[in-house]
Amino acid sequence: MTQADIIWRFIREHHGQVTIADVESIGLSKKVLYRMAQANQIEKLDPGVFIDPKEFGDNLAGLQYRFPKGIYFKDTALFLHGMIDRTPEIYEMNFPMSNPHSASQNTQVKMYRQIERLYSIGIEKVKSPGGHLVKTYNIERTLCDIIRKRDHTDAETLGQAMRNYAVMPKKNLLRLIEYADLFKVKEEIENYMAVLL
Repeated sequence: MTQADIIWRFIREHHGQVTIADVESIGLSKKVLYRMAQANQIEKLDPGVFIDPKEFGDNLAGLQYRFPKGIYFKDTALFLHGMIDRTPEIYEMNFPMSNPHSASQNTQVKMYRQIERLYSIGIEKVKSPGGHLVKTYNIERTLCDIIRKRDHTDAETLGQAMRNYAVMPKKNLLRLIEYADLFKVKEEIENYMAVLL
């Protein structure tokens, strides 16, 4: 079995995607990836991330590989949770304050930074539309975030998300109020819930 065969097997087992780090972790040379890309066998999605274009079409997972500290945020988180019915035009990610990336490095991503204590609250993994696990904030944290930044989120999106949350069977109202207090949006959250519940 050639190195390329081993890489193809890895790609098939990992939803059409492989990274340089993956290849090096199984003891192969990253040069094989570059040769496969030059031969148009695979496609470079982002720096260090390669895909089988026939199988893979997941920008969210590609960006997560590129920005491992990024947590999908606001409208992108709402989309991942199925709380809004449109795909965001620009993906939003939250990073710790120490993150070195600049927003200008990728036009697909709007980057936010937050102090570590707040950045790490409510992170969970969900499946992207392409079937890959990506990091986002839980829905209660996301609702607080969109209220805090509501000047950037249109009223229709906010209303749709709140209505969908109100009818969710597995909503966690205690966590929502706890986060609302922490992020200083308790009054707004309570007003929404009083109308919708």
